Amino acid sequence: MIIRFVSTRSGLIAACLGLITLVGCGGPYDATVSGMVKFNGTPVPRGTVSFKPQSTGADAFGQINADGTYLLRTGREEGLKSGPYTVSVAANETPPPNPKGGPPPMGKPITPEWYRDPATSGLTFTVAPGDNTIDLELNATPPPGWKPPPGRR
Repeated sequence: MIIRFVSTRSGLIAACLGLITLVGCGGPYDATVSGMVKFNGTPVPRGTVSFKPQSTGADAFGQINADGTYLLRTGREEGLKSGPYTVSVAANETPPPNPKGGPPPMGKPITPEWYRDPATSGLTFTVAPGDNTIDLELNATPPPGWKPPPGRR
């Protein structure tokens, strides 16, 4: 009877330690990124932030909240792989209702066009392992060498 109690107790302890180990894992990514997005000093109230890895890997995205804050996710998981990233930001005003029904037209852009493409945004950051706060201070001055795409005014 004593042997059975010890083996059952050992099994229970081993199971608990295994569960604690699994719960303690933070997911497949070694970093998190959150921050604030501002345009000309004012929080951006909506939109999307995208971190594109400069090497291989998946892009990370975050929705901009009404107070201008964001938190990145890769797919359904919170976080991303540490390393260098190129960043883009796309934000539009709330669209007006469509009087004819159906989907509303796109709202007027809040962020300038160059911020919408990681290749032209001029925003690069290195994400360190652990928690990172990366505030994005956007302005109306285009990065050096930026030209509007042909066919647009």
